[in-house]
Amino acid sequence: MNIKTGEANSNVPVGTGIQCDDRRMCALCSGSIGEEALMAMHRLWHPEHFVCNGCKKPIKQTYQIADNIPFCIPCFATRFNPKCAACNETLVDTCLVALEKHWHPRCFKCTMCHKPLPNGEFYTVDNNPYDLDCHWAVRLDKRNERMEIRM
Repeated sequence: MNIKTGEANSNVPVGTGIQCDDRRMCALCSGSIGEEALMAMHRLWHPEHFVCNGCKKPIKQTYQIADNIPFCIPCFATRFNPKCAACNETLVDTCLVALEKHWHPRCFKCTMCHKPLPNGEFYTVDNNPYDLDCHWAVRLDKRNERMEIRM
């Protein structure tokens, strides 16, 4: 997938020599561009015709392009960004990758005591994250279970 970020520019002066083949025609409807024009994806658009492929609302500012299809930032994030393994919300700004999953830093907590794991430092038992104290408690419990089974 080819992903790019763009900025919709509505400051296209009328009557200036814009170097493009569209000859002041809208990329969507091929209609003549009047006073207002929007330059995006190297083409001119009527402002109301450059729309997000997700919500279908006009894109007025920053947008993302996936495989040459424009999306507003929220729709792009919903469609393409990973979800947090704990809360299942879309990850937008920062995320932590641990145990082959994506997490909000605030959601990455010890499985046993549910306290945040400082600096992302954790220990695993059965592919679950634990802080140091809980890690040893779980390991001792598992060891005791194995010893009881042998007896």
